[in-house]
Amino acid sequence: MKLILLTAGGRAGSDFFHSLLDGHSQILQFPGYLRIDKNLKYILKTKDLKKKAKLFVKFYPEFFDSKKNKLERWNKLGEKRKGYFKVNPKAFIRIFYDLSIKREKKIDNYQCLINFHLAYFITRKKNIRSVKILFVHTHLLSWTKEFIKLFNIKKVDILHTIRHPLSSLSSPIKSWLSFEGGKNFFSKDLFYQLDTVVNCIYDLNKLGRLHIIKLERLHRENTLVMKKFCKKFKIKYELTLKRSSKNDLKWWGDKISKKYVTGINKKFTIKIYDDHFYERDLIFFQNLTKKIIKKYNYRFYYVKKNILFNLFPMKCEIDVWRNTIKNLFYGGFRWKHLLSIPIFYFLRICMINKFQESLKRKTLPNEI
Repeated sequence: MKLILLTAGGRAGSDFFHSLLDGHSQILQFPGYLRIDKNLKYILKTKDLKKKAKLFVKFYPEFFDSKKNKLERWNKLGEKRKGYFKVNPKAFIRIFYDLSIKREKKIDNYQCLINFHLAYFITRKKNIRSVKILFVHTHLLSWTKEFIKLFNIKKVDILHTIRHPLSSLSSPIKSWLSFEGGKNFFSKDLFYQLDTVVNCIYDLNKLGRLHIIKLERLHRENTLVMKKFCKKFKIKYELTLKRSSKNDLKWWGDKISKKYVTGINKKFTIKIYDDHFYERDLIFFQNLTKKIIKKYNYRFYYVKKNILFNLFPMKCEIDVWRNTIKNLFYGGFRWKHLLSIPIFYFLRICMINKFQESLKRKTLPNEI
């Protein structure tokens, strides 16, 4: 069974692509991303097979009762946005145990992961005979690194979704600062968004065979992109690849977007939100990502002289600092977010600037 990992660019449609694969007869997957954290490590260290499965149900409850994932709107699935799914946890635990106990030797971490997927699939009364791909949405660069280490993976195919770099910067910053009054977006989160757009492709390229999926083409040329995906990984093209769903129920996107959107949009357009950027900031980031823009045939929006260094605070940084002060006492005194301001400002100057270009000489991967 071939392993494929999926990682996300800044609001670049990784969840959307994942939702298109839902229901494909040859792809084994969970409905959402797999958090590679201390809870998963604890599950894998547990020796008792039934306890392993019970812990999995405990730490990933949204896989078994979708009403528990309100951020991704799994509580509002289906045509009328009133549906949700449930997967029987007792049946899952029993099937996982039966699959694992049949092996004479102790199962390793990777086989345990496969058995979790198989048990979930069988519990949903799906046929596993035709399955060819184990598809895992690791979402973050850090989780992807941990996944490879935790499961001792030597060679792996990684899919990475992207959109125009300036759009990929501005969209999540605008969304997160406005979502729930910005109470979940601080200097650390801003740095993550900036670093994802500027450096993530290069970092992922070191981990495995990286393949790029452009969100723009995923919408506008959906059939072509999905057929190329199927051809590359030797699976059949199915009509389910044109439907955005979670466990066979229509999915309407997450709450962060503040609107209900579903499926393929043939008129999808690139939008750059300048609410939280000075023009010099956007020129600076266009220059930092010009290699990416050229490689994937994106448009250059600014023709003014390149800005090589941006040592002064950017508008998005100032806005995040103000947001930190505004939310400083939300749920208690959040002093760590206050202290993080100079730390991540310094890191941005050191790690997200033109002098890093010498580190990025490797050829960028091709898109699907």
